[in-house]
Amino acid sequence: MVLLNLLDNAYHYSDKVKSAVLSAYQENGHICLEVSDKGIGISADQRKKILKPFYQVDQTLSRKGSGFGLGLSIVKSIVDAHHGSIEIESELGKGSVFIIKIPVS
Repeated sequence: MVLLNLLDNAYHYSDKVKSAVLSAYQENGHICLEVSDKGIGISADQRKKILKPFYQVDQTLSRKGSGFGLGLSIVKSIVDAHHGSIEIESELGKGSVFIIKIPVS
């Protein structure tokens, strides 16, 4: 579910070029899943809010109002349930990288 939500966002928040890269690796006792895209990007202010339920990026830049703003809050809930963390790196107009880190049992 985590990957489906992140890949769906990568697709829908991209402009003409629909591209996403999925990487998986182990680092410091964690399994890391990374989804990167060349989408619209997320401002620093929005990165603080997008994991909250019902928050949507500025509608003029997003998917013209589709969705309810729940996808990333679901991602956060699942990651939290596995005692993991989410890192978001982004630059407006250049894309985003979501890094999910789950501790290895």
